[in-house]
Amino acid sequence: MAVDKNGTVKIEISGDEMSAIAFIMPPEGSGTPASVADVKRALEQAGVIYGVVSNERIQAFVGQAVVEPVDFMAASGTPPGHGADASAAFMWTKDADIITKDEKAKIDLRELNLVKSVVKGEVIARRTPPTRGEEGVTVKGTRTPGEWGSDVVLKAGANVKVSGDGTEFVADIDGSPRVAQNTVSVDPVYVVNGDVDYETGNINFAGALEIRGNVLDGFIVKAGGNISIGGNVQAAEIYSEGDIVVKGGIITRKQSAVAAKGSVFAKYIENSIVEAEKDVVSERAIINSSVRSNGMVICSSHEGKIIGGDVMAYSEIRAKQLGTESETTTVLRAGFKFDVYIAMAEVEAKLETALTESERVKRALAQAKTAKPEAIAKLKEALASLEAEKSNLSQRLAAMRIRMQVNPFATVKAAEAIHPGCMVYIGASRERITKHLKFATLMSDREGGIAMSSYDELTRKIKTVNVGTKEKKKTVLIVDDTKFMRSKLRNILECGNFKIAGEAEDGQQAVSMFERLKPDVVTMDITMPNMDGISSLKEIKKQRPEAKVIMISALGQKEKVRDSLVAGASDFILKPFVPEKVLEVITRIADR
Repeated sequence: MAVDKNGTVKIEISGDEMSAIAFIMPPEGSGTPASVADVKRALEQAGVIYGVVSNERIQAFVGQAVVEPVDFMAASGTPPGHGADASAAFMWTKDADIITKDEKAKIDLRELNLVKSVVKGEVIARRTPPTRGEEGVTVKGTRTPGEWGSDVVLKAGANVKVSGDGTEFVADIDGSPRVAQNTVSVDPVYVVNGDVDYETGNINFAGALEIRGNVLDGFIVKAGGNISIGGNVQAAEIYSEGDIVVKGGIITRKQSAVAAKGSVFAKYIENSIVEAEKDVVSERAIINSSVRSNGMVICSSHEGKIIGGDVMAYSEIRAKQLGTESETTTVLRAGFKFDVYIAMAEVEAKLETALTESERVKRALAQAKTAKPEAIAKLKEALASLEAEKSNLSQRLAAMRIRMQVNPFATVKAAEAIHPGCMVYIGASRERITKHLKFATLMSDREGGIAMSSYDELTRKIKTVNVGTKEKKKTVLIVDDTKFMRSKLRNILECGNFKIAGEAEDGQQAVSMFERLKPDVVTMDITMPNMDGISSLKEIKKQRPEAKVIMISALGQKEKVRDSLVAGASDFILKPFVPEKVLEVITRIADR
């Protein structure tokens, strides 16, 4: 015989008192459903006096709770505001962030003007101090002070004076401004009014250089600061401790190199060797060139192309067109620091030579049975030397591979098309492009291959391509002492194409069921009777160290979440559940 029981209301307040969740259970038998007044009374008894939702909203959930359990955010506090961070504005670099902050922007090298002259007394940088955020209020009415924004350290370097309040930095000489390691300084600028040729000779200057003409064949230009070149760079060697801006093209015919400790900017790069510790940006095209960057390599204009050659970048290679319709061989490497990669390639080449020579000597020894003893001795001595060299090179190569820094987020992007003939390397993955790929982003996947997504230039979002493969459903063990919460999780996961392996009511039962069911993922509530979630997590990890356990946490349980992660949890999900977030976290962990 069913027992009549009225509907009930339970209030759960987060640890930081910034939210109150109401749990409404439906009546049993002929019991009376919970009312708006019951919810308001429960909130009052729990001490909730601020941020309570409207009666109309409460009524909507009360209506649902007549037939099924309901939970909802009944009150929300106002978190303390975060003040504005301090900032530093450099008057000579108003457009300097155009490359990284706005992919749509066209970089006009005629206006880039990175090497800008300043005059004595000119304000070249301003520091804006941080501010404090607005006061916050918890659901219990406690007021909490706002947080200060983070500060920025900015110092005056050579030839710069700072105002008494530390907000304005003023040039003390005419020259070229720069900032490095949070220090603003002004370098004197050396100006060449025409070409670098026999009249000027080679140039080696400690500060910044402004060359208003071309740099002709065979000349060497070195500078301790930025270099601005108004014309073209021919077969000349250019080296800068800062940036290099070439308003024309770089056409060195691979007889010399252009190298910068900063970035390199040019209208086009053709048959040249270019290296940069930061970015390489070509407005129109990079053609049959060896380009190496420890940042990004970008062809920025609407016609930007990378055709032929070997292009290497640590974080990103991007252009409108990669390769050509005629399938020109174009090598694109992303994810490695180029200096380490080149050093490894040199060792690999030496090892290949040693291996080839070793095989040649072995064949010679096999055919030298009737040769003079001294000739055989020389061959054996040569073979022993080669074997020692092979061993040494193999050890060096192994050590370099261990130390090699690989960027797991490196990408190769084509705003329009990647053509057949392109050979793409991303980290340890490689792929020869055999068909036209439109609007494509290539990246390394979890299986060691290369994955493709679409490149949306307007939203800067990556949309995953659905390859349509049918996969076996991943299994999940749900652990929670509340039937209501287990039911919610089950519904979310089954809608997300997961299979529920089982449900456990406490940590002890979870440990036993895990050993028997061996699920792909476990969702584990932190707070439970008999054995809590963290203790259960530790026991499961003893059974199977690679087990994937996701902790379920209420707001304000930061310490317990931290302890869970230390104990080996793969991730955590907050209550109340947001279905999209639940599926995103569990899918990501299950696919590892």
